Amino acid sequence: MTGAPRRGTRRVPLVTVLAATAMMAAGCKARDAAPTPAAAAAAVAVAVAAGGDFTLTDHNAQRFALQSLRGTVVMIFFGYSTCPDVCPTTLSKLSRVTKRLGPQQGKVKTLYITVDPDRDTPAALKADLALFDLDALGLTGTRQEIDTVVAQYGASYEIVPTPQSAGKYSVSHSTTLYVLDAKGVLRRSFPYEATVDEIVQGLEPLIAEAGAGR
Repeated sequence: MTGAPRRGTRRVPLVTVLAATAMMAAGCKARDAAPTPAAAAAAVAVAVAAGGDFTLTDHNAQRFALQSLRGTVVMIFFGYSTCPDVCPTTLSKLSRVTKRLGPQQGKVKTLYITVDPDRDTPAALKADLALFDLDALGLTGTRQEIDTVVAQYGASYEIVPTPQSAGKYSVSHSTTLYVLDAKGVLRRSFPYEATVDEIVQGLEPLIAEAGAGR
């Protein structure tokens, strides 16, 4: 990942989102898994970040529709369960964020969408999330379903063949945290470097709006 840390919160102009997604978590490497056809180099990068509804499969193997979270502020980030650094760091940070919200933490839901669906089964995501004190849903799907959601949110990833490793490929991916308001509208984004304080400060107005029914 490159680029100087950016601070503060803001609404999400498309240009900003595209710039954010240009930052790839190049340090993410698969630790171990059987080779899959996806080991052939593949990349998804998106031109438009509009957000929007989607349906995937959650870590309990149940179909999940984003629309079911209307009335709740939603944090979304893309990653994968064997990521050695960026994803566990983000999950840990979001755990601290929700704790900081105190009694309001029930008004925020975290969605952790895999960019490695060939290895990230619902069971794999469930085992990964069990390592963190965070009320999050792990989401997976077919490669086509995942690529569609990646495109909607202007995220990106690249599968990098590493034939010398046990996993046979690694996944570099964008690290932006997306925040939707209670109506499901993409309102804010945060870079990987955003602090707990910054994210909490960005969530609080959206939580207040949700409480006011706006």
